[in-house]
Amino acid sequence: MKPVGSRKIEQLVEEKIRQAALRSRDQTEPVVPSARWPLITISREPCAGGTTLGRSVSERLAFACWDQELLTRIAEKSGAIESILASVDERVHSSVMEFVRSLLVGFEYTQNEYRIVLTKVVGAIAHQGAAVVVGRGAHLILGPQRCLRVRVVCPTEERIARMVQRDGVSETVAARRIKEIGSDISAFIRHHFQQDAAEPHNFDIVINTGSLNVRSATDLVVAAYQARFSQTLDSLARPVPESNRIRKVMIPTSVEKSA
Repeated sequence: MKPVGSRKIEQLVEEKIRQAALRSRDQTEPVVPSARWPLITISREPCAGGTTLGRSVSERLAFACWDQELLTRIAEKSGAIESILASVDERVHSSVMEFVRSLLVGFEYTQNEYRIVLTKVVGAIAHQGAAVVVGRGAHLILGPQRCLRVRVVCPTEERIARMVQRDGVSETVAARRIKEIGSDISAFIRHHFQQDAAEPHNFDIVINTGSLNVRSATDLVVAAYQARFSQTLDSLARPVPESNRIRKVMIPTSVEKSA
C-alpha cells in the first residue's frame, strides 16, 4: 500500500499534466499532433561545466533548460521544503536518515518518492519537447529514442582548479568535495536506475571540456543533435520562443544551479 503522501504527490503531478494537455488544445500556435522536438540530456562530472554547456546549448537552439528548476518544481507540487528535497537530489542516504527525513517533512518523502515525481516531471518536459535537462538520470528515464544523451567530462586536476577559483577554497577541500559529489551522483544513479553513471554505452556523445571551450562544445552537441534526429526535425516547426513555451509547460524556471 502506498503512503498517503505518495498518493497525494502523484495526484498533484497527474492533475497538472492533464491541465497542461487541456490548455495546449486551446493554443493558436500550430503544433504537430504526435511529434515533439526531442530533448537533450546532459550527464556531467562535478565541475566539468555541464550546467554551463546546457545553458549554452539551450540558448543556441532556443530551448528551455532545466536543472535546479526540476527540484524547485518538485518542491512546489509536493509541498515539501526545497532544502530538504535538496538532500535527496542526486544522493542516496541510509535507511535511518530516510526515517528521520520522513518525520521532518511530515510524510514519507524519501528517495523513492523523489524518483516517482522526478520521472513524471521529466516525462512532462519530454511531452512539451525542445528542452535541455541537466543531470538527475534524465537520459535513463527517457531512453535513446526521445533524447540526445550527452556526457560531459574533464580531467580531475582541471575540475579541482575550477572549484578553487569558483568557491575560493583550497585544492585539498576542492578535491574532497569533487570526490564526494561524484560519489553521491554515482550512488544515486546506481540506486534508482541500476546503472553506472559513467557507462559510455548510455550516451550518444561524450564532451571533454578540458580540451574544448564552451562554444566548441556547443557546436558539437548541436551538430550531433541535428545528425541524430535529422528526419524528425525536418517534419517539425521551429520551437515556440522560450518566453512563450515556459508559460505553457508545467514546470516554471527558477535559479541556476552551479556547474
